[in-house]
Amino acid sequence: MNLEIQTNNIDLLYANVQKIGVCIFLPLEEKYYRANEIMLGVNQFIVQDPDDYLLRFSEDLGVRS
Repeated sequence: MNLEIQTNNIDLLYANVQKIGVCIFLPLEEKYYRANEIMLGVNQFIVQDPDDYLLRFSEDLGVRS
């Protein structure tokens, strides 16, 4: 299962997650996804919890054509 959790300060959250030693499944990255004629942007990273759920933290970057 992959759960997405939106945040307004992904850089601070990522730094805190690293500081407490949580294992990062996918490092912080900028990613754009196509939605019809536009591209939706996010900064995101993923951690895997002890029950093997993937937690995707993301911050909206807006859209581009």
